[in-house]
Amino acid sequence: MSSEHKFPSPIGGIPFPHDFTPALIFTILYALTVPVAVWRMIDKRSRSLSYIGTVTFSVERIADFAIRAAEAQKPNIRTTNFFVSWLQSAYALGFLSTTQDLNNIARLFVVKALKGTSFIVEIPPQAFEDRTFLPLEEEQPLKPMRLSGHTSNSSSYTSVVLRLQAIALGSVSGGLYFTGITNETVAKVVRAMNYASTIIVLFLQLVALYEVLWALSTRPNRIPRGPALYLCSMLCIIMIPSVYRLAAMSNSTTSLLSMAPGSLNGPMAKALFYSLHIAPEWLSGAMLLAVNVKEVFGVPTGLKSQ
Repeated sequence: MSSEHKFPSPIGGIPFPHDFTPALIFTILYALTVPVAVWRMIDKRSRSLSYIGTVTFSVERIADFAIRAAEAQKPNIRTTNFFVSWLQSAYALGFLSTTQDLNNIARLFVVKALKGTSFIVEIPPQAFEDRTFLPLEEEQPLKPMRLSGHTSNSSSYTSVVLRLQAIALGSVSGGLYFTGITNETVAKVVRAMNYASTIIVLFLQLVALYEVLWALSTRPNRIPRGPALYLCSMLCIIMIPSVYRLAAMSNSTTSLLSMAPGSLNGPMAKALFYSLHIAPEWLSGAMLLAVNVKEVFGVPTGLKSQ
């Protein structure tokens, strides 16, 4: 489908026959994570709402790549309104699910690690001059630390509001994408919404990463180093799709099926899409599902911090 004006090139391009193999591979990869995701939600030892976004995302991606594989094999459905809009919405919102989970885990992990605990103070006998007493033990509470000028609750509420805005912007931009092909004004709105949604998600990722790194650098004796670095690695990986999207969204085309530079349909553009958008999404989600967040990060069953 072509247009007289330029409109945003579809993220991931339009599926052609050469897209069938990578679509099938990622369908299988996500299918392999589903049993793990289901087990995490069933097993009482690892069950936590902290996984819910990633679990839902993994199931959704199977449908997304099944659609992409079907489009690659059937030219008549490649440029239909439903499938084009579906995939553009899916790519705009998918990585937000894992971002949401990692954002919650990072906040709860830091709050729990810096929360007030107790330590033992031994009072030596020499402190009592000539009197001989056995060493006394006294529990002294540690005062809870605040997170660099903001409380856990205010951070949580702000995060929720921003996530809802990103979801709304991503959903609407995907729904309007097909209309933007024939309407230049709508095309500009779609591009602006895509940028806004992705910038919000990247901001949330950076905030979560900052919280963990801040706690690790300022309170190294109270933050478990291994879990903190593992959490940082997942956050860095899920940031890759955000950066890729911000770079790719500047491209425009006049036809969904165009192979011209900037259409995102060329072999190099597709390779970048799978390696910088899809692969990091899968890897960060698989890393999260691979660990028991209750044991590794001390995250409770629900999402409320204590």
